[in-house]
Amino acid sequence: MKTKKLVRSISAANIPLPMALPTHLTRKPAGRILLLMGWYSIAIHRGVARYAKQAGWALDSASVRNASAAPVWEPDGIIAMLGPNAEIASMVASFKLPTVHIGYQKVFPAPRVANDNQAIAGLAVQHFVERGFQHLAFYFKGVSKCELERMECFQAACRKAGRTFHLIDARSGLPKDCPPTALFAQLRKNLTALPKPLAVTAENDDLAAEVIFACQEERLLVPEQVAVLGVMNDELRCNFTTVPLSSIDDNAEAMGFTAAELLDQLMAGKKIPKGPALVPPIGVVTRQSTDILAIENTDVAMALKTIWTRYREPINVEEVSHGVPISYRRLHDLFQKYVGRSMSEEIARLRVEYAARQLADSDKKIYAIALESGFADANRMVKVFRRIKGLTPGQFRAFSRSRSSG
Repeated sequence: MKTKKLVRSISAANIPLPMALPTHLTRKPAGRILLLMGWYSIAIHRGVARYAKQAGWALDSASVRNASAAPVWEPDGIIAMLGPNAEIASMVASFKLPTVHIGYQKVFPAPRVANDNQAIAGLAVQHFVERGFQHLAFYFKGVSKCELERMECFQAACRKAGRTFHLIDARSGLPKDCPPTALFAQLRKNLTALPKPLAVTAENDDLAAEVIFACQEERLLVPEQVAVLGVMNDELRCNFTTVPLSSIDDNAEAMGFTAAELLDQLMAGKKIPKGPALVPPIGVVTRQSTDILAIENTDVAMALKTIWTRYREPINVEEVSHGVPISYRRLHDLFQKYVGRSMSEEIARLRVEYAARQLADSDKKIYAIALESGFADANRMVKVFRRIKGLTPGQFRAFSRSRSSG
């Protein structure tokens, strides 16, 4: 009787009765996975986490905040990105569990996932060939197997493309224990000595940023004299260098996902292919550090940079010439010689190309696109657009949509 009265009083007070916990809170995970990262990549972490959610794993990633942290429970498998951290390698070896390694270091027998360096090098060389560069360099610090392989692939791709390869070896002639300041001084010296215009690729975005800083110390213009390309496409790095950095998106999230997928197969007792699973890059993300054509004349390069940066503004050739320390007539002749068209033609070309992209990809009104592209009005855009494209903006939009729908 007392129990019934208690239940009735609880119900009357609108206090919910105890219920069974939801099944997702009581169900055991399909696997307990330890993620160890000697250096942190948010993209790789995201890829591992995406697969873990799909597989129903419990993912212990506390060590990404403290690389020496031991797991709070016994894991069933490990995904490890060792880097230079010997402590993590020792920890991984001590577990003797199914393990997949991300990277090029082979310190213990385990399936590996790695970048496709040949594809990355091919993208880098193609990016610079399309911009007319003849002299291509690789900034090399010689600290990892990945860096060595990437440099060798880049050199081979340069040779195949008929371009001149230059090696910027930061450690050449220096003792192994030299300070970072000596390496940076060596970089500055090499950049100054190499022919211009020069296109430099580095193993990753951090090293590419060093190249930009060294250029600024030596008063070398980026990208007019030295174009710089990184790898990884870390937006927090690329967008906050003094010159926004172009970079190859190496598809790091897919690397994390692939590593987790391999670990799942390994824990299930399935046979894993020998050799590293190579993940191809997505492509080049172009920013200001390579957004230029290779122009040997510095004055023309300065004018071209002004045009490429400000063509959507109401700018004319006289304003372009104001920023160049030679006469307008001299600049006009040199621009025609090196670019193959006049400054006014280059401004018009860029405006039309921008307008064409807007016409194909948006429903904006033509007059709005005209103003956004840098034209004084819609009539002016129609006239210039027809001269360059052979179609009116309306005809171009209709043609683009019929082609995409077909």
